[in-house]
Amino acid sequence: MMVQKFCSLKWLYTAGILILIIVTVFLIAKSEFSQTHPEDTYIATVDGEVIHVSEFQRAIHANRAEMIKYFHEKYDAAQSPEFWSTPYGNETPLELIKKKALEDSIHLKIRQILAKEQGVLSDISYDGFVQNLLLENERRQQAIKNNQVVFGPAQYTEETYLEYVMGNTALAVKNHLMEHDWKPNEQQLLTFYEANKRRLYHAPATVKVRQLSLSFLDANRNVDTLLKTREKRKLETARQKILSGISFEQAAKDIHQDSQVTEQLYNLDSHRHNSRSPVALASVDLHPGEVSEIIEENGRFYLIQSVEKDQRGTKFLAFDGIREQVLKDYIDNKYEVYIRERITDAHVVLNEELYSKFQM
Repeated sequence: MMVQKFCSLKWLYTAGILILIIVTVFLIAKSEFSQTHPEDTYIATVDGEVIHVSEFQRAIHANRAEMIKYFHEKYDAAQSPEFWSTPYGNETPLELIKKKALEDSIHLKIRQILAKEQGVLSDISYDGFVQNLLLENERRQQAIKNNQVVFGPAQYTEETYLEYVMGNTALAVKNHLMEHDWKPNEQQLLTFYEANKRRLYHAPATVKVRQLSLSFLDANRNVDTLLKTREKRKLETARQKILSGISFEQAAKDIHQDSQVTEQLYNLDSHRHNSRSPVALASVDLHPGEVSEIIEENGRFYLIQSVEKDQRGTKFLAFDGIREQVLKDYIDNKYEVYIRERITDAHVVLNEELYSKFQM
């Protein structure tokens, strides 16, 4: 009887120890989860990496103005306390902005995951990002106090710091992948150029003109009034001869045997430059074969005749002249395609409860 009682006590003791171990393990696991994935601080995980609710809220904020504009233009919806929860057609602003913010957050997290895989970023958590932001702002503040040069803003916001970090991160990832996995050969670059030249490599709109110019400045670079009158008459006479059928070159020689006719190409897309040049402005409006009026610019008179005009889209930049740009575009395109593939294959776990309860 005593033996049976002893065995029962021993079994109860062993069972108690096992229960205590199980409870302890459960509490430790629960504590670890609450520290890394508390249900009220993460909106989703992407391939095991957390999208913090603050990252989601940042994406919400980034899409807010565009979403208001969309519903105003499509449904004439006005802002009100009920705007976000009001259905318009089969769309609700709150649900649509949550969907877009989640997509943007997943896209960002995939880019961060790739950067971590390539050794560019070591910590892609939100807490790590905030800590780095605080350190960077503190560094900038201290540098300003010490009268040191600080490039960029004196203090970053979350949005501007994220843009800065991810811009540098994407560049580093692309360079790393190009050196190891994505470096194209010449044929791959040529194939990319041919496939994308109508989208990326249009030659600018240009006009080619013949031009004849006469200076009316003296040896000291001052305006000579008599010379100015005389030279203008010469060009007016030349213009009348051209209009009567004489060639531009012959009309120039009639002024002086050594008169030089030059050709000039003006970029019609260079609006700022053209606006400062009367000759360039005049060339924009000429049709092929048409002759300008007499134009005054920088101490000279000009007479120009349009030779040919190429509108944007009729010609393309030569591959040899833009090879480095083609290489950059090739890598940029490959990076974006790869990111889209990673998003398609990503394992996303949504925190359904927090997502459904999220309000503006």
